[in-house]
Amino acid sequence: MRAKRSTGAKPSPKNKSTDTSDLIVKKIGGGSIIDHRPLFSDDGELLFVVWKHSLRAYSTRTGDFVREFEGIENKIAGISSHPDNSEIILACSDIGELVFWNCYNGLIIKKIVLENQDNKVKVKTFHIINYRLHNGTTAHQVLVTYFLKPKKRIRAILFGLENGQTVVKTDLHSNSDDYFVDIVGKEGENLIAVASGVDLHILNPAEDFGGILHKTGRPCTAIAGHPDQECVATGDSSGRVLIWTNIQQRFPIRATYHWHTLPVIEIRFSRIGNHLYTGGGECVLVKWVIGNTKEKSFLPRLPAPIKHLSLTSENEYIAVSTLDNGIVVVNPQKQVVSVIQNFTWGVAVSKKNLFPAGLTIDPRTNSLVLNSRTGHVQFYNTDTKSLIYNVNITAQNVITQQRNAIIVNTEVTKVALSVDGLWMATVEERNDEQSNMEVRLKFWKFDTVKQTYVLNTSVEYPHNGSVNALRFQPIASLSSDQTIVVTTGTDKRYKIWRVVEPTSIYKNTKHWQCYNVGLYRNLIPTDAAFSADGSLLAVGFGASLTVWEPETNQLKCSLTYSSYPQTLSRIEFGRNEMSHLVVVGSSEHIAVWNLLTLTITWSVPLQLSTLTADPISVHMAAFTTDGTLYIFTPLSSKPVYTKNNLTDKDSVVLAACFMPHLSGQSLSANRWQQKSQLFFLDSNQELLTLDTASEINKTLENLALSTNLPSTAFGALIAAQTATSTDQVVPYTHQELGVRGKGIVQELLSVPAHTLPPMRLLCSPFIFSLMTQSPLARKKSSQDNITGKIPDEDRENDSGNESDDDPVIWKKRISSLPPPEPMAISEEAKEEKLIHFDWSSFADSLSAILPSRDLEET
Repeated sequence: MRAKRSTGAKPSPKNKSTDTSDLIVKKIGGGSIIDHRPLFSDDGELLFVVWKHSLRAYSTRTGDFVREFEGIENKIAGISSHPDNSEIILACSDIGELVFWNCYNGLIIKKIVLENQDNKVKVKTFHIINYRLHNGTTAHQVLVTYFLKPKKRIRAILFGLENGQTVVKTDLHSNSDDYFVDIVGKEGENLIAVASGVDLHILNPAEDFGGILHKTGRPCTAIAGHPDQECVATGDSSGRVLIWTNIQQRFPIRATYHWHTLPVIEIRFSRIGNHLYTGGGECVLVKWVIGNTKEKSFLPRLPAPIKHLSLTSENEYIAVSTLDNGIVVVNPQKQVVSVIQNFTWGVAVSKKNLFPAGLTIDPRTNSLVLNSRTGHVQFYNTDTKSLIYNVNITAQNVITQQRNAIIVNTEVTKVALSVDGLWMATVEERNDEQSNMEVRLKFWKFDTVKQTYVLNTSVEYPHNGSVNALRFQPIASLSSDQTIVVTTGTDKRYKIWRVVEPTSIYKNTKHWQCYNVGLYRNLIPTDAAFSADGSLLAVGFGASLTVWEPETNQLKCSLTYSSYPQTLSRIEFGRNEMSHLVVVGSSEHIAVWNLLTLTITWSVPLQLSTLTADPISVHMAAFTTDGTLYIFTPLSSKPVYTKNNLTDKDSVVLAACFMPHLSGQSLSANRWQQKSQLFFLDSNQELLTLDTASEINKTLENLALSTNLPSTAFGALIAAQTATSTDQVVPYTHQELGVRGKGIVQELLSVPAHTLPPMRLLCSPFIFSLMTQSPLARKKSSQDNITGKIPDEDRENDSGNESDDDPVIWKKRISSLPPPEPMAISEEAKEEKLIHFDWSSFADSLSAILPSRDLEET
């Protein structure tokens, strides 16, 4: 049926939002930590990593986050240790701002701005250089290089370390801005090596950048200077490593070390210079012995190609930065010590979406589930900003790239989890456009013993082509084995899957199986969604919204509006009182259908990037391609909240989701943030959220208070203040109330067992000792409260002279009770009572001692 649009004024998202409080974009994770080479502290216990505008310190042995250094407004171009003070870390921004940090307390010691006349260019490399002047003194200066694109020149400038003034500069010819710089030689006799294309420049700062030019023969891809000799190692595009000696002579000596088949990406000398470490696209760390080209060792199966290498001053650790946005710390014996992996990336061979599976919530751990390294999904904790674990979905070895060929690995394209988090469904695909496409649908069940997901069912080719959507039925009342899953594919069908009993006598494990297939007018289904109660299934076929009954696969209605012929990309049902409304979105509009009247309630034209709904409220979030966020409800076209310029100009939001608060309620001033928090992922691979300035400052204060503790897994167990042996700490509860029953228990334990009176005589004082107030005192207190009098006993207790736990006081109170009436018991009855334990007689005894109200409470 074709629906008609409701009459009325055209709604617009530009209306004023009802929430006036402004929110700030807060970075939760992501961003590259491998853009620059990391730096070890002088003792090797800390590893400093550049993260955009800040510097982060991690524990070398555990990989835990220790401290963050802030104070630079622009991106950091490089870091280095101070030549005279190993406790000072230097960082240079891309606009020439130099910051001096104390690496242990994080305080900024000094800031200077380098005298850079070219304000429009960005600094590419930053080094500290030491050489002797003509008068014999050693100069510590800053070396900065950047590329002048119109002139095709590499400009190298030396600045004073303390004042930032220009000392000397020079220009080197280069056809590309892809060049490499490193420092050569021991301290006080440093040289500068610059590799660009097939040119190798050796510059001497003591002679005002006078130097010599060498030809490498093949384009250079990496460079490293020897720490103690006039020696340089270069890597080229063919995989060779050339070691140059006598580099200030016209005809230097070269030695070739060749193992890599792909271009060499990184080279590092050991601190003594007797070993050489190289890495490339083979995901293998190679350790060479200088002087013997055949003696080498390997560390294979690294998670991704190597980007950077760093070594400690004593060669205790080697930091290997890999392209999956991680750092692996190993020792010289090539054993992994720790892994710094806060936010994992996949390695793409082209500029494609690295997170095709989007963002999903794991209700069991309240963490985000998204793509990780190739063939994996990661569970990321937004509170601790740390990786919980990775799950290997494809169970395949990653095939490295080959020269002049593009190798396509199997990637995870869809992820969905059940309401209780016990089931996870994934879709993996591989399409190299040369062989048959590979598609698998897998169902994983959480193993409480192993604390991870275990594969339950694997379906080859669930659709004859790609899978467009994957959704679980959102019914929390049903057991995990009764829920169903819907998938849509390019084969013009949608399929419904459910758990079935095994049909083979050799298997006793339930598995998933397709039991319903639907199609509509030979159209390709796109997105699919279940209603809040799971009774309806909405599937988008082209520009049409179709509603089905999932159990019987019966078509209920088909809704199409002629003004929007675009293919539907997103479908979301309303929640609670808006469950009869369905929000659909395409690349050019958002519309809301009313399933009761089969009409469009409202529609808004916009360039939609992604759409997500809060699972526990009525709010939804729409992101546009121009970086605008609209928070709205399906009932009204008036946005609840609007924020422009949400991301950088060169990025777009790829995925988003709402995460419910663990406490169930937040004190946020925005109504739409009180139950859940919105997280979104942009094309810069950064995980972001919106938060108020007060919450961000509160978080920073909490971090500042905890800086005196070691940031390790055991650091959370250490108290901020500990009591010494001379301190006398008395618990507050003991000081006020005492330990109930302490007096009578001590009295029982201090008397020999054979001299104790019968248990029926000890029962009453023991029961009274466990009470905060005796029955007589409570009765008298209630009477005194009516007359306005204060009991004498309470006055004594308030003065602190006596305690309710004093056995003497309790003996006085017990002695004031009337004696029990004598009972005539025969000899048979006595013998019977010695054998049987009658609970009713015990209750009668308590009723004789305690009032009925006290007995009920007991």
